[in-house]
Amino acid sequence: MISWLLIILISFLIPFILLPPFINYLKRYNIGQWIRQEGPDLHQHKMGTPTMGGIVIIFTLILVVIIFVPPHYDILWSLIITVGFGVIGLVDDLIKYFKKRSLGLYAGQKLFFQIALALCLVYYLQKTGNLGTEIYLPFLNDRIDLGRTFLPFAVLVLVSSVNAVNLTDGLDGLATGLIFIAMVGFALIACLQNLWSIALFALIVAFSSLGFLIYNFFPAQVFLGDVGSFTLGGAIASVALFTKGELFLLIIGGVFVVETLSVILQVTSVKLRKKTLFKMSPLHHHFELCGWKEPKITIRFWIAGVVLTLMGISSFQ
Repeated sequence: MISWLLIILISFLIPFILLPPFINYLKRYNIGQWIRQEGPDLHQHKMGTPTMGGIVIIFTLILVVIIFVPPHYDILWSLIITVGFGVIGLVDDLIKYFKKRSLGLYAGQKLFFQIALALCLVYYLQKTGNLGTEIYLPFLNDRIDLGRTFLPFAVLVLVSSVNAVNLTDGLDGLATGLIFIAMVGFALIACLQNLWSIALFALIVAFSSLGFLIYNFFPAQVFLGDVGSFTLGGAIASVALFTKGELFLLIIGGVFVVETLSVILQVTSVKLRKKTLFKMSPLHHHFELCGWKEPKITIRFWIAGVVLTLMGISSFQ
């Protein structure tokens, strides 16, 4: 049986090796990023940067899990959840490419497909008895049984995670680095529960992201695209579901939570008060407009991610 160390190394090497020729392919066919007009002017120079690099992450996960990992129910379903959301992101990116615009699927369409996919997956997993309705409570060394409310709760976890990672993916390397940190944390939590297959899947996602990060950090040579951010959002949510650590996701993924809350608060403030709370949302754009350099914001958010991940791990008793 192939060792974990070798599997992790392969997970890192595949995107590291494949991305340079893939980036050249994207450039050849002008598959570049379209920058939102309402985004910060500081990002206009990124127009045309190759995007949809998340396809390589999906390819890596499928290849590694199918070929190198012993078959296991949890890991195969984690892969299905991850790839399922990635496909929605891919459709969104392809619409942007063919329509030559920054908008792919409309927000309502994306939400509909995400909820429909999450409902189908969670309902099936519950019916087959492979996804219980209990969840762990951080810091309390206890569980709570959600019963019938688990289905909508799990759907909320999946959909909100996917969109939170997507919102955070606004600076070079920001979301990718945070996913690496969070997935290593969840791998440790899975190990503490003897959920070895989930721990391995988390590490595969983590080191695939790390291989991608080499080309995604400032100045990025390639972007994740929605295919990448949706894939990584689905991955972290699936690991949270199978470890019963959905509430730990609020701590370990705290930066994603804050980024999402900044958008919600900004929109609410504008609608109710006709005033903005931030110079721009999500929060990373606010700091950009305050004069912080992009790498500085990214690294500080990573540090926050490390601290929150350590807090999340320590809260598991």
